[in-house]
Amino acid sequence: MKLELKNITKKYDLDTLGAEDVSLNVEDGVFGIAGEPGSGKRTVLGIVGGLLNADSGELLFDGRDALSLSPRERDAFLSRGKKLPLGGSVERNLTYGLRLRRVSGKEAKRRAEEAAEALGISGLLRRSAASLTPPERMKAELARLLTRRARIALFYDPYRDMTADERAEARSLLLRVRETIGDCAAVIATPNGGDLAYAGDCCAVMRGGRIVRSGAAEDVAVDPRSAYVAKFVSERPVNIVTDGGRAFAVRADDTRLAEGGFPVVGKGGGYTALLVKTGEPPFVVKGEAEGDRAGYTVLFRTELPDEGRTPSEIEKNSENLM
Repeated sequence: MKLELKNITKKYDLDTLGAEDVSLNVEDGVFGIAGEPGSGKRTVLGIVGGLLNADSGELLFDGRDALSLSPRERDAFLSRGKKLPLGGSVERNLTYGLRLRRVSGKEAKRRAEEAAEALGISGLLRRSAASLTPPERMKAELARLLTRRARIALFYDPYRDMTADERAEARSLLLRVRETIGDCAAVIATPNGGDLAYAGDCCAVMRGGRIVRSGAAEDVAVDPRSAYVAKFVSERPVNIVTDGGRAFAVRADDTRLAEGGFPVVGKGGGYTALLVKTGEPPFVVKGEAEGDRAGYTVLFRTELPDEGRTPSEIEKNSENLM
């Protein structure tokens, strides 16, 4: 399945913009979208799934217009992350989508049991959906997708309340399920920029309804191109420093304590905050200070363009994602 959004715009009213000129391309792969509340990521998922109408732009499935298709005709699967869609047992959640599509109860049960076995959750089938832990819930959602074998999989905040190890395992399982289905494109939307490392190989960061940075997930993290993206995608503290003219993003792990004279304003968790300049946020460095004053040494820094500049054209690094 090749999923394409071309210059999609959605306005809820004169004062509320959902998405503006959004373009992305997913071909039999996984694409990650991250953004703060109100950034437009839910709007994008809603338009792809048929829950919302676009005001302008194109939505293409394998090159064919999809905006005129009903949600059922789009064969899209949606996971909202916080909980399974139905009350009752996990098995009920796995079979319900098939029953809606007039698959026999016996066949739906068989496919649900096969999917549960593939995800290692056979023992959860008769458990209450509300009783699952976050990792168990994600495995149940993936089993639900595998049971449905949908061509488009949409996930909102799938890694909610998971540890880094649990997110890594969930991502591995998602990739395996998508490959098992075969002809399937998946989009993960998350309010946590750090989740992009566990989404697809390609990703986008949204802000104010627009994509402000897109490309390979690793490239976005290393070369954020704006202070906003630098802070948003990092799971560790990020400082924005200047040399009088240019601006740089410096992660706490890229700095070390050295001799100096800046007051220590906070310590804990392996990080130390230094009051570098009165009236500005503290500079966070890796390491603990022995006394009440310390300096810092920058080991690596990423130069940022003018924060006021926004890309006028959506980057196309996500094309041909396999």
